[in-house]
Amino acid sequence: MRRRTFLTTSAAAAVATATGPKLALAGSGADIQLSFRGGGGFPATVQAIIAAFNKRHPDIAIRTQTPAQNWDEQLQRTILDLRTGRAPALAVQSYNRIRLVAEQRAAVPLDGLIAAEPDWGSMGYTDALMGMAELDGRQWGLPLAISNPVMFYNADLLRKAGVDPAAVNRGWDDVVEAAAKVTALGGDRMGSFFDYTADGNWMFQALLFSLGGRMMSADDKRIAFDGPAGRTALRIVRGFGEAGQIDMTRKQADQLFVAGKVGLFFTSSRRLGNYLKTVGDRFTLGAARLPAPSKHSRVPVGGGFLSITTDAPERQADVWAFMKFATGPVGQAIVVERTGAVPGNALAIDRLTDYYARNPQARAGLDQLPVMTGWYTFPGRNAIKISNVIFEHLRSVITLRKTPDDVLPAMRRDVTALLSA
Repeated sequence: MRRRTFLTTSAAAAVATATGPKLALAGSGADIQLSFRGGGGFPATVQAIIAAFNKRHPDIAIRTQTPAQNWDEQLQRTILDLRTGRAPALAVQSYNRIRLVAEQRAAVPLDGLIAAEPDWGSMGYTDALMGMAELDGRQWGLPLAISNPVMFYNADLLRKAGVDPAAVNRGWDDVVEAAAKVTALGGDRMGSFFDYTADGNWMFQALLFSLGGRMMSADDKRIAFDGPAGRTALRIVRGFGEAGQIDMTRKQADQLFVAGKVGLFFTSSRRLGNYLKTVGDRFTLGAARLPAPSKHSRVPVGGGFLSITTDAPERQADVWAFMKFATGPVGQAIVVERTGAVPGNALAIDRLTDYYARNPQARAGLDQLPVMTGWYTFPGRNAIKISNVIFEHLRSVITLRKTPDDVLPAMRRDVTALLSA
């Protein structure tokens, strides 16, 4: 997949006829099933999109599969359902698994459907937006949920610790220092939660990319996370551990954060909707973009793209109608207003002026649009295993069991072995 920043334009994808496996899908007529990953209030968002769509298309019924627990489970379920002929016609997949989606034929390319749209160029799908779900000149989906990593904070707790919320993201060392000050307040407070547990090492990539680093070379032939940026990234990860971060799940950390016990929370911008509902008046909720100490600082795209798994003509017309609605200006306005995600359609911006005025925290993710880049996935059949290996190494650093100097060469060795297996 081409590595490019979010707003960089590129040549249009080659037009091709959609091809893929014929599927025997459950149901008939205009009965469409959709599968996706749950969490973060997204199931309710999907239902809101369906309700709005049904007002315009009451003849098309959209049913949802029980949400998957994580992105890798979602992809594995889609592949299994395809093999057994039970796959939903629509599936949401994570941006970092597009390589596997293409290799496993877990979606049908959309190029033929796009080519048949006479006004496609004016429908809000910019080249940069489309590039998030494009691989090797073929379009495997459309952007449904776009997020990027941001820093949420408890402004009241930071002030109590003597930290200026407006300046907390000046640099990573400032962030770690602020976390230590919050922890020092006592009372079961935790200075920060850096979500290294995120699928596909997403937050570690965010930290590494902000320092100007990358996971592998541009041609995917050489490991690149073991350079100076990678060493600094692991030092910062350890800094969070030294500043008081306790090893726990994101769900546990979420509960502490909304209860007012965590100063800084590094996670997806699309969690804003949930925080706005659950924090209430317990404290002043703030959000800021990540520190950007390098002129090459970037942040990885997060979330998922909407794909089609059937090329049966009698199904595609209805499926395509829902896909365009969900990723169009109306559907994307719903996604942003409910989750705090970044709009995946340029025309949605005009519908969101009041939303951004009411919720200034949402601008943290929006302000990072110019530096968004791809969510990296390793090549080869062991991509998921590699993510798990890196996760365990990160855990050993943040829990202070091992030092960055010990972990970096070990992480390189283990990833290299899986890449060549």
